[in-house]
Amino acid sequence: MFNKQENSSGEDAVNSSSNNPARATTPSGGQSEASVISAGLKIVGNLQSEADVVISGTVEGDINSRSLTVSEGANVTGTIESTSVEVRGKVDGQIHASSVKVARSGCVNGDIVYETLSIDEGAVVEGQLRRNQGSLHGHKSKISTLTPVDGDRKKKELGGEVKAG
Repeated sequence: MFNKQENSSGEDAVNSSSNNPARATTPSGGQSEASVISAGLKIVGNLQSEADVVISGTVEGDINSRSLTVSEGANVTGTIESTSVEVRGKVDGQIHASSVKVARSGCVNGDIVYETLSIDEGAVVEGQLRRNQGSLHGHKSKISTLTPVDGDRKKKELGGEVKAG
């Protein structure tokens, strides 16, 4: 944590690593700068960040960020909108994200709208799962609406007899 170095005048200098920004493993890939809500800290209100966010404490409010990690033991109550979400703690509210992972220790009480979804064995999800109807990795969705066909007309076209009632 403290590095003792000698400066140019020959005196000892102590540098503290606590001046460095927090670094945390995030779902957007590897080590990166992240805003961290520490364990024991409770935030009441909405959070918005263009960077990665790691929640280890409690948030009561909506969260909008590039990526979000809800750590084991953390609690979030509100709607989450993010590119990538990893849930290891508890979320009460909707999640809207391109990529969602619910880890073994994770619990989600709310709907999840996603493009890619991973739910580990032992994870708890109570809510509806809906794949985003938009493009998925550059491919258009192949879901189409089916129109019911009049049964009597279809039977006649296939050579069957239709008797009037």
